[in-house]
Amino acid sequence: MTCFRKIINISKWLILVLGFSSIVSAQDPFFSQFYAAPLQLNSAFTGLSNGTQIGVNYRNQWPLIDQAFKTYVTYNIFYNQFFPKVKSGFGMELTSDVAGGGFIRTNKANLLYGYKIPINRHGHVIKGGLELGYVLMNYNWDKFIFGDQIDPVSGYQTGGGAIISKELVPSDKTSNYIDIGMGVLYYSPKYYIGASVKHLNSPDIGILNKSRDGGSGLPPRIGSHGGFEFDLSGNNKKKTQLFSPSIAIVSQASFFQLNIGGQYLYKSIFTGLFFRQSRKTSDALIFNVGFKKDYWKLGYSFDFTLSKLSISEGGSHEISLLFNFEKDPRKTSNVSDCFEAFR
Repeated sequence: MTCFRKIINISKWLILVLGFSSIVSAQDPFFSQFYAAPLQLNSAFTGLSNGTQIGVNYRNQWPLIDQAFKTYVTYNIFYNQFFPKVKSGFGMELTSDVAGGGFIRTNKANLLYGYKIPINRHGHVIKGGLELGYVLMNYNWDKFIFGDQIDPVSGYQTGGGAIISKELVPSDKTSNYIDIGMGVLYYSPKYYIGASVKHLNSPDIGILNKSRDGGSGLPPRIGSHGGFEFDLSGNNKKKTQLFSPSIAIVSQASFFQLNIGGQYLYKSIFTGLFFRQSRKTSDALIFNVGFKKDYWKLGYSFDFTLSKLSISEGGSHEISLLFNFEKDPRKTSNVSDCFEAFR
């Protein structure tokens, strides 16, 4: 029975690790707190504040899945700022993703630009965004386990040691490429809607496919998102009580994910509940809570797994820390938009 469980665990990791290398997640981690990582969502979010905005995000996914293979950990740090004189926002972003305790390591550096076009005097605005990134991927070939290494009786190891795979060992276990993306965003004081495309140039990635057919292109990642902001503060000039429902949809080749839910802010405390759907599978319920004061905001979220992977694998944990250094504290929300949940 122990051997059978081991084989099941290995099979899970084969699907997850090899699927990540050929589809999306190793290159494109998607944060449950997507509102705390806006540049990951859409390059048109570049320049949300007139002052400097700095954000740090940390995600630990399925920490208990199997200590032999460890977990998926993602780090993200970004800067962006809007400059009114040129109606433009500039930003940069660093993301590091470690899949399976080192099976695949992905590091990405991104430069972003956003341009703002006011539509009317009522606060309706359209923004366009561009991003240019450099990605370096490293594959730890010795940690990969292929189907021909799994013995139906003894698992992936025999008494004489590991079973040798017939897979060809590539000469180069790293991959680097240029990544291009763009996005558009329309918003008013009460609602927003946007769309983005990442990997517009379908960059060549992956050593597994390189060893067979000479290369493979990363399919474009198409995203759409929208939301509302309801000010429940009454006649107060300051937004002390808000409800912000939102939705984010991401698709890439056969990968599909929908996040829908909302957040409630009362003075310095905020909390929220989201639901995540992956194709036909109910994936997770996402709970978040946080504290906001002056120029900084701290948030925590937990993904309660609903899929067959089960909550016994530890769910997923995220921590976000956001700093907004507005030149004038009275303009912290730019009053003409609906992005308090993003600040």
